Amino acid sequence: MTSDAFPMIGVLGGMGPQAGVDLVAKITAETRASGDQDHLPVTLLSLPQIPDRTTWLADPSAPDPAPAIANGFFRLEAAGAGVAAMACNTAHTPALFDRVLDLLDDAGATISVLHLIEETVSGIAFEYPSARRVGILGTHGTLSSGTYHSVLERHGFDVIAPADLHRLTHAIYDADAGIKANSESIPAVTREEVLDAIQELNQQGADVVILGCTELPLAVRESAVDGLPVVDPARMLARSLIRAVDPQKLVVDLFASES
Repeated sequence: MTSDAFPMIGVLGGMGPQAGVDLVAKITAETRASGDQDHLPVTLLSLPQIPDRTTWLADPSAPDPAPAIANGFFRLEAAGAGVAAMACNTAHTPALFDRVLDLLDDAGATISVLHLIEETVSGIAFEYPSARRVGILGTHGTLSSGTYHSVLERHGFDVIAPADLHRLTHAIYDADAGIKANSESIPAVTREEVLDAIQELNQQGADVVILGCTELPLAVRESAVDGLPVVDPARMLARSLIRAVDPQKLVVDLFASES
């Protein structure tokens, strides 16, 4: 069967730019294919001018990212995408994500938008059935909103977060050494800041750690750090997007037991 037989996957990127590229790469890596024609059609729309999500969550008088995000999904739908997702954890906080869905619904959009955090937590429940305590790393906006906390707790997990978010904020946003400024070559000191945060959660008894900012997996690409499983939400989301089109296209369908 050729890729023309499958609906197009849409990826809304730009938050930051490398995260969207990374999600597309993971869609490719997680697709069962023996040649070019076996891969799924994917459209990446990178819109780095979308206002900062963390800034708006902290100050609602700041530029609102919701209209720009909704416009991105409209453009993906116009390009032929039937299912889409955002490569940004913070954009999935209810105060923002629900506004985006309302804008899409009010305009009659039919594109299906997957929720990165819901897909990540569902993936953890299946991949790590013995896990009970989940550590979460992310931006101040993501963690202070409690979005991961509420979804994890609904699935029966205890949640652990770092006591001090300063080093993660520095690792992500610093204009010189931050991941957003160095996405192709992460400085060693920045990687160490992220590893230190993972070790803090390990010492608190985490069974698995979520890299809950789309920049963090660019600094820590391992699937485990000192034996502690590290979850990349972009990989979970990539698998969910493929599954939404055709589960048989997954390299290994970890959710096969559902059916």
